[in-house]
Amino acid sequence: MAQQDKLDLGEEKKKSSKSIIFIVLGAVLGTLVAVFAALYFLGIFPPQQAEAVAESHGDEADALPMIYHVLDPAFVVNFKSNPDARLLQISLSVASKNQTVVDAIKKHTPMIRNNVLLLLSGQDPATLKTIEGKDALRGKLLEEINAIVSKQTGKKEGAEEVFFTGFIMQ
Repeated sequence: MAQQDKLDLGEEKKKSSKSIIFIVLGAVLGTLVAVFAALYFLGIFPPQQAEAVAESHGDEADALPMIYHVLDPAFVVNFKSNPDARLLQISLSVASKNQTVVDAIKKHTPMIRNNVLLLLSGQDPATLKTIEGKDALRGKLLEEINAIVSKQTGKKEGAEEVFFTGFIMQ
């Protein structure tokens, strides 16, 4: 019987050493999976994605956030003797990635408001009912605002976009 007890003890030691090996291998494998998952979510792995991200952020201007400035209050103009509409009310926001442009727009708001009101009052209501007409108006507004900013600052930089945040025509 003593011989059987000695044999049983040896088999238990082999089983326990095998289980320790499996535990260590599992821990190493789990750590590797966690490291690769972290690298993947951080955009470092695979290398092709990291290069694409670096190329997309190559220009410093592209990396800057867009700054929005609301031109308050809304612009309101009347249309004379027009059966399509008598009143136009538009709310505008101007967007630029350059803070100096936004500051110039704020500084010269009275001149911008005057010129925008004159531009709006000369519009044809029938044209403004179409999406193409509204897009054309956005382009004209952007040109007018940028002309004022350029004239007052002496620089060619200007706003990048003008957005309608309200558009009522009655």
